[in-house]
Amino acid sequence: MNAKQRDAIQSLRDVLKLFMELDSTMTLNRLETLLAVYCEGISDMGDLRDHMSQNHGLSKSALSRMVSWWGEEAYLQFKVDADGNATIPVRPDGQGFLKFTADPRDYRRRIITVEPDGEQFAKHLADTITAKAKELAA
Repeated sequence: MNAKQRDAIQSLRDVLKLFMELDSTMTLNRLETLLAVYCEGISDMGDLRDHMSQNHGLSKSALSRMVSWWGEEAYLQFKVDADGNATIPVRPDGQGFLKFTADPRDYRRRIITVEPDGEQFAKHLADTITAKAKELAA
């Protein structure tokens, strides 16, 4: 591997750190869920489900967990204590980057919109990637 290739990989690591700062247990599927909304312009939950299923083999339940983490509230988590006893389920706060609302024309469908915090994060992400690309080009 030459120095330019090493720098390119380091740039990727630097960008991924932005996501790890949000959650140290960030998975690539969770990351791709948000990036698909940003880059593919997906605004319908059914379209996102189809995209993630066809391109990444993600099940409906897995997608539901991934998407909820980017919304106001993350998915319901069941924990066990040190003795192995189930504790009261917790629903942690999500990132608040996406909002999910019922489609007024068809209540069974959910519309996805990017919230201001999500827009701000997307811009920060794009600026970081652009800056890294300029560093590599120099």
